Amino acid sequence: MRFIFLLLLITSLFAENHKSHNEHHIYKELSHLDLSTDQNMELKIILKEFRTQLKEFKDLEKEIEEKRKELFLLDSFKVNEVDALNHLLDDKAHGIENNFLNKIHLILTIEQRKKFMDYFDDWKVK
Repeated sequence: MRFIFLLLLITSLFAENHKSHNEHHIYKELSHLDLSTDQNMELKIILKEFRTQLKEFKDLEKEIEEKRKELFLLDSFKVNEVDALNHLLDDKAHGIENNFLNKIHLILTIEQRKKFMDYFDDWKVK
């Protein structure tokens, strides 16, 4: 019985520590990287380009969604056309991600890259 109590106590301590760590994280926020002034300036340029590309991606995503709806309403469903639209969207998302990650990689130190990886999923194009 003591073992179970001890196990629950230890588990709750780790869970509480993990919870408080996640509570302090702000989505797509990079202050934990401790960037230099030069890195901050370069990052602002990279982020501006990334936001522009994301806006263009969202516009493309809306267009493709409309085209998929139109294709679905046709008498015969054209799987190849829908598949081509899906691939176009995926390719665009991967291109934006790869471009962003390449530029970020160039300005971060190895220690900063390790910290960046903690929140890597924040930067996926969705």
